[in-house]
Amino acid sequence: MKVNPHKSSLGMDANVMALICYIAAFVLSWIPYVKYVAWVAPLIVFFIEKESPFVKFHAMQAFLLEAVVWIFQVIFGIIIAAAWASYASSWYYGSLGASLGIVSILSILLVIIGIVVTIFAIIALIKAYGYFEYKIPGVGNLAMKFSRKGNTPV
Repeated sequence: MKVNPHKSSLGMDANVMALICYIAAFVLSWIPYVKYVAWVAPLIVFFIEKESPFVKFHAMQAFLLEAVVWIFQVIFGIIIAAAWASYASSWYYGSLGASLGIVSILSILLVIIGIVVTIFAIIALIKAYGYFEYKIPGVGNLAMKFSRKGNTPV
């Protein structure tokens, strides 16, 4: 859905502010150690934006997309750590192949998930710059629900 051009409560054009939410979250998500808190950038914008439901929607969507990636990283990280622990003791138990297989598959899946999420973020930021409320599959409807509480669309 296309919305009318307007300003955010932060004094910038709403489309630029929405663009910043995605860029901040996803540029930060590729930086080691910082990636674990990249979700904070769009969340800050979500809470300080007072006038534009458009900006709030895109901030929440960027946050939820980052949260999904973070959850995958934590779950896969725990499994990978357990597999490496098994690998470390494999000389005794003989499970070397299974441990390396699990680590390899999950590592590849994390890279694929990161690439897919980045592609969705790029599509969303391009759409946001054009004043479109593009809903990313899986998180778009939830972002709309959270961002519209107490607000009416622009």
